[in-house]
Amino acid sequence: MKRTATAIFSVGLLLVSVVLADDGYLEARRLVAEGKIQPLEAILEQVKSVQPGNVLEVELEEDDDRMIYEIELLDKEGMVWELKIDAVTGELVERELED
Repeated sequence: MKRTATAIFSVGLLLVSVVLADDGYLEARRLVAEGKIQPLEAILEQVKSVQPGNVLEVELEEDDDRMIYEIELLDKEGMVWELKIDAVTGELVERELED
């Protein structure tokens, strides 16, 4: 019984996470459509010249009243990089090698 309750709780958390992720995606689409931020495709084109690699994860976050694309990349040497890009201007805010 305890195992079943734990499984149901876990599935519930997963569904909440999926819903929240969908809401974030919709918010990003709305901001792009309103011209408030650059589309991810344009940002990724700029990132290629700064840090080539395969995209592992992308998040759009608000940081100090600034919309930031946080992008994790895997380079050809197997190192993971995190880049923070201003979603409005496309400016590189931070670039660091992950531990």
